[in-house]
Amino acid sequence: MTRLYTKRISSYAYLRAAACIAIILLHICNAAEILYRDQITLAEKIASLSVVSCMMWAVPCFVMVSGALLLDPKRTVTIRRIFSRYLLRIFLALVICCVLFRGFDMVMNGEPVSPVFITDGLWKMLTGGSWAHLWYLYLLIGIYLLLPFYRKVAEYSSKAELKYLLLVYFLFLSVLQMTQLAGAQTAFYIHVSTIYPFYLFAGYAIAERKVKITFPVSFALLGAGAAGVVICTCLRWAYQLEVLDCLLNYSSVFTVLISCGVFSLFCGGAGAQEKQAAKPGKAGKILESIDANSFGIYLLHMMAVRLILRYYGLNPFRYGMWMFLLLTVFIFAVTYLVVRLLRTIPAVRIIL
Repeated sequence: MTRLYTKRISSYAYLRAAACIAIILLHICNAAEILYRDQITLAEKIASLSVVSCMMWAVPCFVMVSGALLLDPKRTVTIRRIFSRYLLRIFLALVICCVLFRGFDMVMNGEPVSPVFITDGLWKMLTGGSWAHLWYLYLLIGIYLLLPFYRKVAEYSSKAELKYLLLVYFLFLSVLQMTQLAGAQTAFYIHVSTIYPFYLFAGYAIAERKVKITFPVSFALLGAGAAGVVICTCLRWAYQLEVLDCLLNYSSVFTVLISCGVFSLFCGGAGAQEKQAAKPGKAGKILESIDANSFGIYLLHMMAVRLILRYYGLNPFRYGMWMFLLLTVFIFAVTYLVVRLLRTIPAVRIIL
């Protein structure tokens, strides 16, 4: 079946491609800081962690794209489809990656290799002890399990009600955590534990223009959020203000601003016109290809990051920011080619 390209659908692909590259840069900077924090200056530490915080829009934007697509009432999403297609794929990817990564660790750490890596991997999957970036798969499983109910909320909510829901999520799951800045924990809460349903509904609301964000406002949100995380990162590490950690995570007001700004620039308000056929150009086809392989790239790129930074012992801080950019391009290119090759195998293509 030939895929119909539209301006809006293509914009989702372009955003996911950009987010895929942003995640690689984020993980390189974060891993380098963890591995070599005793060998770097305070300025280098602040610079690398500022990049990490500024790139945190990537995962929220993945979730926002999912919201824009899966909460659309015109899209048929049955419980059977959720379990047989969405959940099964994510669960299989989680199982295989946890086992694969445990085997990888055994080989690279010089441990005796035995079939026990399978049970070890499965145990780490159940307990969340595998590689940290797999947290995103647990997030997707939770979202997919509640997707039928999220869809009903999206379908039957008026614009005003949807804005009200986003406001409640934003206040309780992002703004109120700032009471930690005063050394207090707010007593008010709603029965939702994470910020991610906010991102899910925000993606739908912005894409459907139930919440309209113009280009100037999008840039203002992006700029304000980026300035906020950079300033907070500087203060956090220059003065060891641990209390500022609440402003440097995925629930942070600043991360919300950056994510909504980036998403709206690609897919929202002024950027999303009425659906109409529009075949992508050469650059568009490249981005579409990156998007098609983005899930596999997300899963496997950390193997290259670990090989180069941890086991080979490359310290990118010795060479300056250009080395971080070069590593990002190199790891992206290698992982992209590996994933494309793996996806020629029918059984693997279903997962990746």
